[in-house]
Amino acid sequence: MSAPLVKATLQSAFLTLCSALVATFLTPKDPPIVALVIFSIVSTPLNFSWQQYLERKLPGYRVEKHEANEQIKGGTSGEGGVTVKRRLNVVNTLTKVLIDQTLLAVVNVALHLGVVRALQGMPLQECLQAVKEQTWPLMIAGYKIWPLVSLLNFTVIPVESRTLVGSLVGLGWGVFLALRAAR
Repeated sequence: MSAPLVKATLQSAFLTLCSALVATFLTPKDPPIVALVIFSIVSTPLNFSWQQYLERKLPGYRVEKHEANEQIKGGTSGEGGVTVKRRLNVVNTLTKVLIDQTLLAVVNVALHLGVVRALQGMPLQECLQAVKEQTWPLMIAGYKIWPLVSLLNFTVIPVESRTLVGSLVGLGWGVFLALRAAR
């Protein structure tokens, strides 16, 4: 595992632990702290790798080089009198948000619902039933926050920090999930 991946995984596990501990004060039934942290440790490398893959395939910015005699607003001088400017690739960015908020979100929510229950020792049928009944309500709840986080991640956050930003926002989201898991 690369150092950035290890760092992202440890940060995510710590923030998940914090979320679960906060949730213990908000509900009479304790959330499954160990299961939530284990899921975080397992899912973070997959999500981190997914973010890297998306950025390679759909770069969020393109670099434009201009000769020194051209006037470019907001550019920086490069070598040999060349001005370099990063421009947001709107099509790639919107495509990444769409993929992230559909395909990845459904997979993450369904896995979270099923795996956390499985780690608690619940029967497979009960895990699958939770996935079937709770995926869409949780997706709808998530759409109130995650599309904006995704858009900000893809436009202003460096790719190596996206998992951390997601984890920080996920601190509050994690409290919400831990409270749901404690039901």
